[in-house]
Amino acid sequence: MTTPDWVALWLPFCLVGGICGWSWYWYVRSIIFYYKNGFDFSEDFGPQFSEFPDDDRFTAKPKEKFLIAWPVFVVVSTANLIPITLGLLGILN
Repeated sequence: MTTPDWVALWLPFCLVGGICGWSWYWYVRSIIFYYKNGFDFSEDFGPQFSEFPDDDRFTAKPKEKFLIAWPVFVVVSTANLIPITLGLLGILN
């Protein structure tokens, strides 16, 4: 591989890897938090998922974040990182 090819893979690797790590971090933290609280979803934890920050109608509820939003975010970011990593390893050539 030439140098521009490596740069084209390292930049997405760093960006998607950071997003993937961030999503895994918050999902694991929310599992620990809700486990310690007996899976009581009356208290919100972690960053907000909202389309409009000033309108609470479009904000994900704690149970929705834990059961739907975080798992989807983790799976999508991990699935995007796998081909980039394999490309850097030279397996996808």
